[in-house]
Amino acid sequence: MFLIDVFVTNSSLSVNRLYSYYYDENIDSFKRVEVYFANGKTSALVIKSKEIEDLKKEEEKLGFKLIKIIKVIDEEPIISNEQFELAKWLSKTTVSSFISCLNTMLPNVLKTSKNIKRAKENEYIRLNKNTDYKFTNRQKEIFDLLEDDMLAKDARKINNQIIKRLIDNDVIEIYKKEAEYKKGELSINDNFKELTVNQKEVYEKILNTDKLVSLLFGVTGSGKTEVYLHLARHYINKGKEVLILVPEISLTPQMIQRVKERFNDVIFYHSELNDQERYEQYKRVKDGEVKIVVGTRSSIFLPFNDLGLIIIDEEHDTSYKQDNTPCYLAKNVATKRALAFGAKLLLASATPSLDSYTRALKGEYELLRLNERINNKLPVIEIIDLIKALKDKQSFILTNRLKQEIKNTLDNHKQVIILLNRRGYSPIIKCIDCGTTLMCKDCDRPLNYHYQLGLLKCHECGRTYKLPKLCPKCGNDSLIQYGFGTEKVEEEIKAIFKDAKVERMDRDNVSRKGAHKDILDRFERHEINILIGTQMIAKGLDYPDVTLVGILNADAGLAHQDYNAAKLTFDLLMQAAGRSGRAKDEGKVVIQAFNPEHYVLKAILNQDYDYFYNIEMNYRSKTSYPPYSHLLEIMIYDNNIEHINNSLKFLEEKIDKLSYKHYRPNEIGRIKGNYRYRILITNKQLNPLINDVWDIIDEYLKQKQMAKIKVDVDPLYLE
Repeated sequence: MFLIDVFVTNSSLSVNRLYSYYYDENIDSFKRVEVYFANGKTSALVIKSKEIEDLKKEEEKLGFKLIKIIKVIDEEPIISNEQFELAKWLSKTTVSSFISCLNTMLPNVLKTSKNIKRAKENEYIRLNKNTDYKFTNRQKEIFDLLEDDMLAKDARKINNQIIKRLIDNDVIEIYKKEAEYKKGELSINDNFKELTVNQKEVYEKILNTDKLVSLLFGVTGSGKTEVYLHLARHYINKGKEVLILVPEISLTPQMIQRVKERFNDVIFYHSELNDQERYEQYKRVKDGEVKIVVGTRSSIFLPFNDLGLIIIDEEHDTSYKQDNTPCYLAKNVATKRALAFGAKLLLASATPSLDSYTRALKGEYELLRLNERINNKLPVIEIIDLIKALKDKQSFILTNRLKQEIKNTLDNHKQVIILLNRRGYSPIIKCIDCGTTLMCKDCDRPLNYHYQLGLLKCHECGRTYKLPKLCPKCGNDSLIQYGFGTEKVEEEIKAIFKDAKVERMDRDNVSRKGAHKDILDRFERHEINILIGTQMIAKGLDYPDVTLVGILNADAGLAHQDYNAAKLTFDLLMQAAGRSGRAKDEGKVVIQAFNPEHYVLKAILNQDYDYFYNIEMNYRSKTSYPPYSHLLEIMIYDNNIEHINNSLKFLEEKIDKLSYKHYRPNEIGRIKGNYRYRILITNKQLNPLINDVWDIIDEYLKQKQMAKIKVDVDPLYLE
C-alpha cells in the first residue's frame, strides 16, 4: 500500500498545497489520477509516493482518515522533472497556485481538470489469421489486401460490405488507440544567404560569449532574422533544439515560411491550433522528433529535451506578458529554462525594453548592434501637426499630405500600410443635449460602435447592444459619434481611392482560423494594395513593395494615465515605421499627431532610440518606476462591495506594517460586473517583496467574506 501526495485540480490559492490519499499500488510522479475532493470527483497530479505498512497507523500519525484514489488516468507521466521544477518556480515568482501554472504550461488534453479532455482516437484493425472462417473468393481477396494496424476507415474504403461481414465473424478485430501525428524528418537546405560583415560579427559574438543572455539591438530591416537562421543551423548541427518566439500570431506564418525555406521539418505552436493539433505538436517535441519550433508566448513551456538556443524576436513586445493568472513574462521563463538546459538566450528588437537595454549597458547581457538596414536606407519620416491641419479645415482622419502620398504610392504600383490602434467605427457615442456617454452595463467602459455589425460593442467583455435611436437618459434624438476606428478609416479610404484594393486587419475580422495568413498572403500577391489595421500589422511584417506607412492619431496612447504609456507609444510608432522601404525603393512614413513636440515624436522623427531612452529613464528615476525598482500589483475584485471593503481594510493594515513604499488603493473601474481596486507596492529588491506578499496572501485566504485576489509582478499596464 502506498501514501500518495497530490495537487488537486483547483486553481484557487486556498487549496494550493499537497493532499494525501492512498492506493494499493505505487503510482509514478507526474501522472494524473482521479480522486474525491470537496464532495465531488476531480483529477489531481501525483507529486510523490511512499510505501506504508499499515493504513490505520498512517492515519493516526497524520491525524485524519485517508481516502483511496479512484483510478490512475495516465499510462506515463505528463511532465518531466524539469517542467515540475519550472511550475514550482513559476508559482513562487508570480504569486499564483501551482495548478494554475501547470495548466498554463500544458495543452488542454493534458491539463488537470474536473472533466479530462482526451486526445483524438482512431479505429484500427487487427487480423485474425488463424481463423476457421470459410472465406468466399472475393472475401479472401479483400482480406489479403489488409494489414495489422491499418486504419479502419482505409480498410472500409476497399469494400465496406465485406469488411463489415469479416468484423461480424471475428475475422477482423476493431480497436482504438490515440491518433498518430504525421512524422517528419529534419533536413537543412543549402539556400542560406551569406551574412554581411556586421551580421557575421554579431553571429560570432553570440556563439562565443560567456554570458547567458545576449541582446541584439538592430534597427528594423537590419537582417536580424537571417542571424537567427544561421544560429539555428549551428545548434541543430550540434544536435540541439531551437525555439524562436514571435509576439503575434499574425507574424507566425511569415516567420514559419522563412524558417521552412531553410529547414524542412518545423512545427509552429500558437493559439489558433485546436486542442488536438496543440497536443500533437507538444508530443512531437516531447518525443524528441523535432529540432526547431516557431511559436508565440506559450511555446516557452514546450517539453524540450536538449534545448540549445532560445530566440525572442521583438523582445520588447507586451504580448510576451500574460494578463491572466499566472501573470508571467516569457523572457523570465526563457531565462529560467536556458539556465536549466545550459542554453543561450537571444533577445532581439529595434526598440528593446528599458529593462533589457539597461542590463545590456551594465554588462549583464551581451550587447550587440546592427545599426544599418540591409539596403542602407532608413525610411523618411514626416510628422503632420493635426491641430494646424484641422484649422485649415482638412479631414481629421486623412490629412491632405497623407492623401497625396497615398495617391503617389498607388500611382507607382507600390503598397500602403495605414495604422490606427483603435478598432471599430466610432469609439464613443454621446448625447449632445445631456452629455451622457453610452456605457457597458457590466464594465465602466464606453461602448464602441461597429458599423458592419450594426451594434455597440464593449471591448472589455465583448457584450453587444443595439444602437438606440434616442438618448436613454434624456430621451432626445441627439446621439452623435465621436472619434474614429479602423472601420471608419476603411470607409473613408475606399470613398477617396475608389480603384484601390483595400483590406482591414484587426481583431474583428481575423477571428476565423487562418484569417491572418489569408489577408497577408493576398497582400503579398498584391491583391491588396492598402492594408489598414491595428497594432497587429505594425510589427515583424516584411513586404518589399510597401513604401508608405501612414500612422493616424499617433499620440493617442500618450494620453493614458500609465507609467509605461510613452514606451508603448514609442515602440508602436517605431515598429510601424519600420515596415516601410525595406527593399530597394525608398520608404516614407507620414505620422499624424496633435503634439509633434512631444519627446516621443521627436525621437521617432530622428529614429533615435537612445534619445528616447535617456529622457524616459530620467523620468523613471524620479518616480522610482521600473527598471529602477520593481512593481507588484495586488488587485481585488468582486461584485459584492462589502467584500471589497473588508479586503481593502485587511490589506492596508498588513501592507502598512511593511517597509516598502506603496500607493493607497485606487478604484480602476468595473469589468464584467466586478468592482476592482488596485494596491501598488514598489521595492528595488524583488524576492523579499514576493516573500512578504506570499505571507500576506496566506493570511488573507483564512479570512471570511473577502474579495477575489490577483497578483501581478511587474505589470506592464496600470490602465
